Amino acid sequence: MTKQTKYPNRHKARKDNPVGLYLLILLLCGAIIFVIVYKGKEEGLPPEFQEPSIKKFNSSELLQSLEEKFELAEGSLQIKTIHHQKQLSIPVNPSKMDLTFANMIVKGEFEIRGGKLVSGFVEDDGQLLTFKVGPDTYKVKLYYKKPVSIIRKYPKYIAIVVDDFGGIGGDLLQSFLNLPLEIDFAILPGLSHSEEAMNKAFKQGRETLVHLPMEPLNYPSQNPGKDAILVQMDRSEVEKLVLKHLNSLPLCSGVNNHMGSLATTDKEIMSYVMEVLRKKDKFFLDSRTSAVSVAYQIAQKAQILAFRNDLFLDSPDISNATMESKIERIKQITNSRNYVIAITHCHSAEKLRYLQDFISRIQKEGFTLKRLSELKEQEVPAII
Repeated sequence: MTKQTKYPNRHKARKDNPVGLYLLILLLCGAIIFVIVYKGKEEGLPPEFQEPSIKKFNSSELLQSLEEKFELAEGSLQIKTIHHQKQLSIPVNPSKMDLTFANMIVKGEFEIRGGKLVSGFVEDDGQLLTFKVGPDTYKVKLYYKKPVSIIRKYPKYIAIVVDDFGGIGGDLLQSFLNLPLEIDFAILPGLSHSEEAMNKAFKQGRETLVHLPMEPLNYPSQNPGKDAILVQMDRSEVEKLVLKHLNSLPLCSGVNNHMGSLATTDKEIMSYVMEVLRKKDKFFLDSRTSAVSVAYQIAQKAQILAFRNDLFLDSPDISNATMESKIERIKQITNSRNYVIAITHCHSAEKLRYLQDFISRIQKEGFTLKRLSELKEQEVPAII
């Protein structure tokens, strides 16, 4: 008997041994993959190797998570039950994301809580997604929220000038000095309390104007006072009087006209006045005692800081009805710009109380008091 016949399967066994080794290696690899897929989370593997966990469904938690992801106010999302279906509408900010991305967020939030997307439809104004969570059906509407018109609240200012100081002193003058410092005083030159009013106001840090007397339409039956600017005067006469009044009240930073319903309509006279104000660096307020006054335009041409009065607060009287009408008029004016200029007078304690009440009312309407010069209304034409 030869060796080959004695051990007929020896070579075959040697050939089969590597196959068993390969099978063993495959089994080990399978075990490793199992550990990676099902045990990866416990081993701290990256999320992409971990199977997502299923959270217990909690509608409050879902809504809170969606509010965060869509940057919505807390409590703004609500689930409503209509015809045994739970419905949820989610506004999407188009500047932050599109509906496709929003769809992915909602789908993900439902799926990690055991929900399953059943259907999705595109509608004219958004998308409608249907989810099944256990026995419940959820309809989720995604839509672009319309841009909200933002009403900008611009600050509103009022400058108030109190005319005719110089004739009052004592307690009444002091009571007017107790008004807010933003209130300007216009002082008539040459009266018994003119310098006193100027000095006390200046010491407070209050802005004052020279209340420059000018010729009215019915002069001399209506008298603007001593040394008024009259239309028959020549340049030198006008300049001399204006300088006299400015020098008598040197601490005043501006000028407005006292009366002057005729003088302020005369371009030549007004040009004489404004030339002096320009040299003395004084601003000008047109009191607008005439509807056809040219004083403001002439002041602009002289390139000085110029303002126009919008209304007299105490005309025709100081009744509650007048105050209400003035406040309504002020509101109308500020529909087109954010400031108003008003003039009133210091003749009596009653006018002071009226002004105090008006200030309280107008501040409640959202207006802030401003000194006249702080309005900086200078509209100098490009070509003069």
